[in-house]
Amino acid sequence: MIYTLTMNPTLDITYVVNEIDFGEPVRALEVVKTPGGKGINVSRALRAMGTDSVAMGMVGGYVGEEVLDLLREEGLILQIAKIKSETRTNVIVVGRHGNQQLVIRAMGPPVDHGETETVTGMIFRTAVAPEVLVLSGSLPPGVDPGIYREITVEGKSRGSKVVIDSEGPPLSEGIQAGPYLIKPNLVELQELAGRSLVADKDIIEFCKTLNERGVETVVVSMGPDGALLVSDDAVLRGHVPSLSDDTVGAGDSMVAGLLIGMVQDLPIERTFHIGLACSVSAIMNKGPGLAEPETFASAFPLVNIEKLS
Repeated sequence: MIYTLTMNPTLDITYVVNEIDFGEPVRALEVVKTPGGKGINVSRALRAMGTDSVAMGMVGGYVGEEVLDLLREEGLILQIAKIKSETRTNVIVVGRHGNQQLVIRAMGPPVDHGETETVTGMIFRTAVAPEVLVLSGSLPPGVDPGIYREITVEGKSRGSKVVIDSEGPPLSEGIQAGPYLIKPNLVELQELAGRSLVADKDIIEFCKTLNERGVETVVVSMGPDGALLVSDDAVLRGHVPSLSDDTVGAGDSMVAGLLIGMVQDLPIERTFHIGLACSVSAIMNKGPGLAEPETFASAFPLVNIEKLS
């Protein structure tokens, strides 16, 4: 079974408008509320694609209860700890004309040490070790950035493949424990490298250093430029069609697709193809979309995977 962990969930409120105009009041054509946070979105995308997972995390207050209600409506399997502070709310404004998008992300509620231990305890005490354990997203204030490293060490000791999709200190700390796979975007990878990485050659060379440090597979998402996958055994370049600039949900959907290939023990090239197709599927779905079977079927033949030497 796949387990996803979201330490900093959110209620995402998306306002769809004709055009974003900062000079005048703007009328919302549509308002959509969705449960959010990277791990939660991975579980939601998996569910839409017909693969079950357990979504773990912590929520608090009235907003947290609304997040739980929305997740239950989608049929997710949940293991949730309650915290004292209110779960955060993110605001997304989507302009229909010109593919405009404005995302306002809240920092998250303060979390104390006892609440953090409740969440890690849930993970460490699962009766059956997760086949894959996904650590996604940011950490709320009060949570030690080394928590992904700690969970990775424990997960590996129980035989789980650990996947990290984060940035900054949580990612750099987590890498020290040698997770099975990480999925930074190019900006996050450059932050990790401490320098600009422009050419594919430079990206691949740095990813190889991460392989040497114990990260088996590095997948770098690059927006309209597709993605790169670098492991000890393969270097793959993924090409995607030119679509909308609205990429909300694309990265989390890519992780979901990679997980589907992993749990089915598919070849790495096929797994990468599914991951990219799920990403394109999310972009095809307007607004705060995630991968779904209908658009995935259209997206899959549009993705091209190239083997690099």
